[in-house]
Parts: sequence; C-alpha cells; structure tokens
Amino acid sequence: MTATERTLFEANGFLTIRNALTSAELETVRAAADRAEKTWENDPNRKGARGETLHQVQAPIEYDPALLNLLWHPSTFPHVRAILGPDVMMIDNDYFITPPRTPRTHADWHHDVGMPGVHHALSTMMVKVFFLLSDVDERSGGTAMIAGSHKFPDDWKFSIVADPKTMPAAVQMTGKAGDAYLFNGRVFHCAVNNESEQPRRVLIYNYGHFWMKMWSGYEPSARLLSAACASNDPVQKQLLGIGDAYGQRLPD
Repeated sequence: MTATERTLFEANGFLTIRNALTSAELETVRAAADRAEKTWENDPNRKGARGETLHQVQAPIEYDPALLNLLWHPSTFPHVRAILGPDVMMIDNDYFITPPRTPRTHADWHHDVGMPGVHHALSTMMVKVFFLLSDVDERSGGTAMIAGSHKFPDDWKFSIVADPKTMPAAVQMTGKAGDAYLFNGRVFHCAVNNESEQPRRVLIYNYGHFWMKMWSGYEPSARLLSAACASNDPVQKQLLGIGDAYGQRLPD
C-alpha cells in the first residue's frame, strides 16, 4: 500500500481501488459469476439466500477457478495482507445479487466484528473486499458507510433511521464495474435500497486472522483443499485454512 492509501484506510476505515480488474478479467469473472448464478438457481439445495431483497450465492469460490483466484488477486490481496498482517486467512465469500427496485434493504446498519469485552479500536480483525461486477451509483443499492466508525467506542449509539440513506454522516460507495473497495469489518455500514432498474452484482471476500474460525458453511471443500496442497503455493494454502492455528504466517 502507498502511504496515501494507508492513511485513507486508517482514517476512514475503507478504501476504493479503481480498475481493480482489467477489461479482460472483468469479462472472465462476469461469465464465471453468471454460470455460478445459473447453477445455484437451478439447484435449490445449494447454500445461499433466495429472497425479495437479495440473491446470495454462498461460497462462489467453489463454483469456478476465476472466482477462486480473486481471493488472492494482485490488485487487492496485497492491501489486505498489509492491513491484517502475515497470518491472514479467508473467513467467508459470497456473490450478492440485489434485485432492482428492492422494497427495503437486505442488511440495515451494522458492523461485522464484535467480541464482548474486547475493544477493537486499535486492532483490525476483519477486512472485506467487494468487487463490483455492475456499475453502482447512488441509486443502485450499494454499500453505505460511516467514515471513522471503526474507531468508535463499543457502546456508541448510532441514530435509528427508517431509510438507511438518511443516516447522519453516511458515505455512499459508488463505482464502475471492475472497481473494488475494501473496508475494516468494524466500520458501521449497510446496504441501501436498490432504486434502479438493474440488479447490483458484487463479489465479496472476507479476510481475518489465521487463529479465527471461518464462518460456518464457508469451509473450503476437500477438492479445493487438495488442489491448494498440490499447488504448494503458501498463499493459497493459508487463505484456505491449511496450517498451524497459532503459528501460521506467510513468508516476507
């Protein structure tokens, strides 16, 4: 990370990476995501959420190598590693499709990390990376955040609002397909309603520390673990949870 990027991330709790995917990469990833969505739609037993406000394809890394490879993509993963440190590991991953004209948000204001009795202001427990597969403007149902809220006290009382967009100090994240943004899991954030005529499509990769548990249901399949071991790639192996719980580190 550059000094400017690190300062922006530490101050705001989030950072945008424009053109994280090249045009060719975006085309490949979009095609893979489309195939994954169709496979998921045709099999109701596959994990995820099928609701009025969100279609969630759970664990897209299991569907296609192009979606797996984004976990360690060179435009985003070095930032994640710089923020979390050498014991970084994947916590979960999703493909979210927000239908057009959603009547309400699928995720109101919240943060993703909370351990009772532990204050996280000086520690980064999780970092999420969002890859935009569709253009997202103020009407597209993108993520809104409160800058600096990762440093707020645990007992901070946020305003209660009927419309997520009216939260005081909210910053609406926007971007073009191929852009990415990442944020500290302690940042107060939400998904605003998609008021547009187009679905919003975003791939989400969540990272934490190796001593943390992956979210239940996101543990990599035996197939992915076997392939990672065969690759002998320390990044692939560690991100998929292969190694010693407390001593696992990526080499410098």
